[in-house]
Amino acid sequence: MTIDDLVRAKRAISHAQADYLRALAAFAEQNPESAHSTAELAVLLSESEHTVKRELDWAWQLTTRLPMTMNALSEGVIDLHKASKVANQTNVLQDEMAKEVDRVIADKLRHRDAEGIRRTAYRAVQRVDPAGAATRARQRRADRKVTLTHHDDAMASMSAYLPAEKASAAYARIDRAARALQDKNDTRTLDQLRADVLADWLIDESSTAVDASPKADIYVHIDFETLATLRDRPARLSGHGPVPAEIARQIAHNPTSTWRRVLTDASNGTPVEVSSTRYRPPAAVADYVRVRDSECRFPGCHRPAEFSDLDHVQPYSCDGETCAANLIGLCRRHHLVKHTEGWMFTLDPDGTLRIRTPSGVAYTGKPPHDDTLETLPEKIRAAKRRRKRKRSTRKRDDGHGHDPHGPTSTTDHQ
Repeated sequence: MTIDDLVRAKRAISHAQADYLRALAAFAEQNPESAHSTAELAVLLSESEHTVKRELDWAWQLTTRLPMTMNALSEGVIDLHKASKVANQTNVLQDEMAKEVDRVIADKLRHRDAEGIRRTAYRAVQRVDPAGAATRARQRRADRKVTLTHHDDAMASMSAYLPAEKASAAYARIDRAARALQDKNDTRTLDQLRADVLADWLIDESSTAVDASPKADIYVHIDFETLATLRDRPARLSGHGPVPAEIARQIAHNPTSTWRRVLTDASNGTPVEVSSTRYRPPAAVADYVRVRDSECRFPGCHRPAEFSDLDHVQPYSCDGETCAANLIGLCRRHHLVKHTEGWMFTLDPDGTLRIRTPSGVAYTGKPPHDDTLETLPEKIRAAKRRRKRKRSTRKRDDGHGHDPHGPTSTTDHQ
């Protein structure tokens, strides 16, 4: 059994899944008014009615509104699990919007894991329907809650459904505090330390050191035009994903905010400025690399870069430089994998990461941004110079440092 045999077998499964969806869609079309068709299918397929309803919805969407995703399934580029991520994200859209998302993401499905496809589809939905995204976000925020579920063996789960920026900041702070408490004489795992920190903070116990509670850096990536309300492009919350422009502006303009604003180039998402209003800036290179990479660079891993290690692609012990062009963010597990015998990592000047596994399989990861690693620092400096010139011009215009009537024109970068 070779790797090629495994790939062919996987593609055959995808072909069969596509045929199954077409059969489901044909059955539904032939029995449009039958109140018992779902129940009948459930019996025939030995599935629950809930499962059948879900698969019928996927079949309808993929055969009518998502033809390019369906084609990718038929060709074995993706499987049904991955195709369902697209269907689930687009089910809130009208037909034409769903077809636009299908077109936009068609060439981004190959070589992505299911979570990566879900995120890709979600970002496209946010861009295609920004007004709907803002409405849905407001509705979800109204549903915030805390729940308690009791389990066996004297245990229970407490869950908080929160706005993403608050949940991200809270978890990051808990994680930082837990890591600060790690000690060779303390046998607790990191998971146990996080749980103990949270419980002790909430019930005001002192068994876990409350002093170990540094506030964490959570980044909101937003382009200047959106920040200035000239556009409504989706922003991105580190470790979470896209957030509607309206909510991103609320976070960025909040004077008591514990989140750091990242101004980006609207044309490609490249960071051009990282605010340091609330925090003493960390080492410039580490700060820059984490903002640039956003998450662990290992294929299929989405752990936020804020909780990842910074690794020298060319090892420091082999004269590897400590600079952005030789550093990538890797979570602890994949950092250890990289240093396991047989793995080879190389980083191209344009930021493309190339990995070769011990069995010889090659993987190429697209760079986080379109610009080369060498040009990004210059873009940051150039953006600062432009903003300085604009501030000087505004002061000359009104003597108060800002234009009371707002900007009269803007440049479309899309």
